[in-house]
Amino acid sequence: MKICFVVDKFPSLSETFVLDQIAGCLEHGMEVGVVCNETTFGRDRNVDDQRWQALPGKVVCWWGSLGRYRPLLRKWSGRLWDKLSTAIDVVHAHKLRKADVIVAHFGTNGLRVARVIKRGRISAPLVTIFHGNDVGGPMHDNTLARYKTVFENGVLQLPVNAFFRDALIEVGAPPAKVVVHHMGVRPGEIEYRWRSWEQDTLSFISVCRLTEKKGIEYALRALASLPRRNWIYSVIGDGELLEGLKRLAGDLGIADTVTFLGPRPHAEVKQRLRDAHVFVLPSVSAPDGDLEGIPVALMEAMAAGLTVVSTYHSGIPELIQDQKTGFLVPERDVEALAGKLSWIAENPKLCEPIALAARSKIEADFNADVLNERFAQIATELGETRAPR
Repeated sequence: MKICFVVDKFPSLSETFVLDQIAGCLEHGMEVGVVCNETTFGRDRNVDDQRWQALPGKVVCWWGSLGRYRPLLRKWSGRLWDKLSTAIDVVHAHKLRKADVIVAHFGTNGLRVARVIKRGRISAPLVTIFHGNDVGGPMHDNTLARYKTVFENGVLQLPVNAFFRDALIEVGAPPAKVVVHHMGVRPGEIEYRWRSWEQDTLSFISVCRLTEKKGIEYALRALASLPRRNWIYSVIGDGELLEGLKRLAGDLGIADTVTFLGPRPHAEVKQRLRDAHVFVLPSVSAPDGDLEGIPVALMEAMAAGLTVVSTYHSGIPELIQDQKTGFLVPERDVEALAGKLSWIAENPKLCEPIALAARSKIEADFNADVLNERFAQIATELGETRAPR
């Protein structure tokens, strides 16, 4: 069976969940191809892998050589952008025709494919996976109904959490065509190891792209207020807020105990998780509506045996139950976050059963092997229903 993934950039370090899903399809014997706006081979050693360059269905740019001008066209075409981009999409739609199933990651890509289907240029069943800003941004602007074409021309919507599912149904998605499909991690590849900080320097860590919705500002402010300074904090990731966060750490007087490591290979990230105690990700809703889905980084930390601290945000409570599998605080509540971190610092023994329960949660509900099996079954069933070409 031929399955085509439609994404923005490929491969992308910030979208390892796409790579993992593609790997699952390959493991199930599918002929996988990718149609994207831009290829990034050779630009980031953290995601360079021969598997992505040697996909049986190939990796191609949707607009071909014209793709390099896409950002400029979007900038200058203004209100004509939708019509112009759709016209170019239709011209290059032949790159999607051989697929038995099309999987669009993010609603924006689903909308592009749905418009081409509506015009009769392709006929493969479309599955759209909704992740975060593709739901949060339109919710913020009250334009979520823009996906009506996706609902009408796609066969299945797979939001990554129940919060997004309810939002899509509220604006007209048929409930029978909206199914929550979590992203996940492979517990078998992540060693669980509890590390007590009772006789050790407490090691906090965050792994994320440094954007506003990740809430690292609030982690820094909360840590600065801790009464005990026998701690260190490592931040892995890059992004537009990096320099500002470094300045904030200096202004708060904690620059000597906070290390910004930048992006790191996944193998190194796993090792640093093994060496840390507490994973902090105080996610927030960004001013433009950008939201988390359910961060995979939290799942990896829970699988590895860290105590995790996050917020009541989007789908995160579907992963973390406060004081059962981790700790949650309201968004942007520095005092509450500092209180949780302080309690954790003083109670390592009480955190151990919470970490063990977190590992069990991942194995039961966020196991990528199980989720990829389920996804492969969905894709296979849809591919078998496609009308003969």
